[in-house]
Amino acid sequence: MQATSAKPPPYRIHHYPASLIDTRTLRSGRRLTLRPVLPQDGQLIGELVAGLSPAARRQRFHGAVKLSAARLQHMSCVDYTHHLALVVTVQVDGTERVVADARYCVSGDRSAEFALVVDVRWQGLGIGAWALLALQNAAATAGIAWLQGAVQRGNAPMLALVQRCGFDCTPDPGDEQLVKVAVRLGAAGAATPSPQRRLGSWLSRAGLLFQHPLTPRLTP
Repeated sequence: MQATSAKPPPYRIHHYPASLIDTRTLRSGRRLTLRPVLPQDGQLIGELVAGLSPAARRQRFHGAVKLSAARLQHMSCVDYTHHLALVVTVQVDGTERVVADARYCVSGDRSAEFALVVDVRWQGLGIGAWALLALQNAAATAGIAWLQGAVQRGNAPMLALVQRCGFDCTPDPGDEQLVKVAVRLGAAGAATPSPQRRLGSWLSRAGLLFQHPLTPRLTP
């Protein structure tokens, strides 16, 4: 008798957190929508990833250049509780396009790891900060205490962004190529030293203040 592999049960969408939907209009008049991901967004996320430079894809996906259909399905079919993904979309010639993806995966007791990627053609417009702050607010509302991750130490734009969004940044003692980033949610005004001067000085001494794609190293 030939063995057959059991297929996973079909994905059923969980309670959709519509309260997280937000919109913004750029000075150009272009309208952006920030919303939780939907199962049908897999192809749009794939197009976003395909438009990244090889270096940005390696940095974001640990060396993966082309994502499989299964991986894209995993990124678009989430439970909104243990894995939350937000996308920023825009209409281009009547077609919706994803220009940013921000997500977190719960990794431990009241902590979660995050990832963020912004289409290089849409950087410099505040989209990354908008998506990351929305992700922080969603995590705090969900009762998550810490949002954390690791960023390549040469990724100066990403490091500058997380600092603006309140993250503390410290060199990873276990890997000199990484910077550990973390923010305590719901703790505005907490008595912690500002990381910007410390990290900026450290990066300057290391000669690492140069431009890299706006993508963290994490892969939820």
